[in-house]
Amino acid sequence: MPAMAPPERREHARHPVRAIARVAQANRCCSVEVVDMSFNGARLYLQETLPLDDGDEITLTIELEDFDSPDVSDVLAYQSRKLVRLRGTLVHCQETDSGLAAGVEYRPLSEVDQVLLTLLLARPDD
Repeated sequence: MPAMAPPERREHARHPVRAIARVAQANRCCSVEVVDMSFNGARLYLQETLPLDDGDEITLTIELEDFDSPDVSDVLAYQSRKLVRLRGTLVHCQETDSGLAAGVEYRPLSEVDQVLLTLLLARPDD
């Protein structure tokens, strides 16, 4: 009998993005590329080696100046803070042809982070 696919966990649609961000876990951090994200999760490619395990708590910080999105200039024009901070859990981590890929489930750290994330993602798909 074929294996059953795991149930879909995503509550929100993913948007393709290209942004360089930082993942911090305990006293360690590394650069990552954010390749897609939603209101509560993202797929990342780790650019540096950082020993991570499924279930690890992380902080993801995205510099908005580096966020490759058509609407980012509109967002930045009205915001003094140029980054979004998200606290989350590593859901999976696996080797791919592009390097180490990670799935993260997160939540904004503050109301400002929630507003910035909403402004960035509440747009028509490209």
